[in-house]
Amino acid sequence: MPDDTVPGEALAAYPTHRYWLLLGAYLTSSVGNWMYRLTLPLLVLHLTGSALATGALYALEYLPYLLLAMFGGVIADRFDHRRVLIAGDLVAGAVACALALFVMAGARPVWLVFALTFLLACAEPLYQPAFQSILPTLVPPRRLATANARVHMGDYALGTVGPLIGATVVMALGYQTAIFLDAGTFFVSALLILFIGRTAARPGRAAARKSVFGDIREGLRYLFGENRIVLSSALLAMAGNFTIWLALADLVFYLTEYHRFTPAQIGVVYAMQGMGAVLGAAAAGRLLRRHPPGTLLTAAMAVGGLAVLCLVPARGPVAIGAAWLAQFAAAGVVGVSALTLRQRLVPERLLGRVLATTRMLGFASIPLASIVTGVLEHALHDTYVILAFVGVSWLLLSVAVSRSPLRDAVLEPASG
Repeated sequence: MPDDTVPGEALAAYPTHRYWLLLGAYLTSSVGNWMYRLTLPLLVLHLTGSALATGALYALEYLPYLLLAMFGGVIADRFDHRRVLIAGDLVAGAVACALALFVMAGARPVWLVFALTFLLACAEPLYQPAFQSILPTLVPPRRLATANARVHMGDYALGTVGPLIGATVVMALGYQTAIFLDAGTFFVSALLILFIGRTAARPGRAAARKSVFGDIREGLRYLFGENRIVLSSALLAMAGNFTIWLALADLVFYLTEYHRFTPAQIGVVYAMQGMGAVLGAAAAGRLLRRHPPGTLLTAAMAVGGLAVLCLVPARGPVAIGAAWLAQFAAAGVVGVSALTLRQRLVPERLLGRVLATTRMLGFASIPLASIVTGVLEHALHDTYVILAFVGVSWLLLSVAVSRSPLRDAVLEPASG
């Protein structure tokens, strides 16, 4: 990753191939994640014919984030990041292979599909803290935002094409082959990470350790008591996710019932969302080199709020899609800026735990918002009121950011 703003001596300490291997591994395993997130619900629907069972499987896939995220942070802070990532990929690959063999054998009883799916889903909350923590060791500090932006762009690009890949494989080759291919993506990811080579020794790893829960308390104490900037970014993510999911959780119902969109028109809206996220992430990498993160977060939240308000008068798939494109672009800037800020400010010895906890807080607000929006739609029968509330909420969050500790945040290197 050439960068004229980084001295040649500094760049020499960060061989570019190591970052590209990590990114390739992450995107490869992400393809596997998207394949099983589509394949397994289709399999359960095929086996049971029950929409309730299929919905329960979706919920089961996200439950590990709430149960295991902080333990994943402890693992990331206690052990070598590279080994954690390799182990996570190998375990996920092994579980996926077991699931494929089980499907070949007839997939009975179905509860075992649920159990293996839960084990497979447990890999990601244990994997993510190590992945986000290893990134700052592989790129120069001034290139960290760009590195995060590429990950974010890849996530959303795969979110657009991943389900299509999964559906194509299932239709052409069957469930068990799709799951075997899913397992293969994890093994390829582990191999790519192996090629990264040993990373620099991390200070403090050999020091005496507290208990696991002692480590968790230390991370929570830092987040909630020692760094108001990082805490403000976590609360912003939680509030932003909660409010925007009041709209997203109801989106298909809104497009279908209020606008009578066809599946193809709904696809246009979702495609424009993904395009917006990619564009926003790409812009964030450049903008963070020129503007303080607090300024970017304030502006992005304001743009996102105005974009949602534009949904109230918008009609037609192009107009509605354009508003969502702007909103997701703003959200992309927020996501990359907040993550980069945390990676630069949190001491390395605490980075995994703090990143895991902030991610858990952000995810925890999503199912709650999904329930609340259902209650509101049932009570009000007016999604336009919900959209107006979401837009105003993001504008108010923009004002809150401008008056919070984030206002003075700078991307200083973490210490400790």
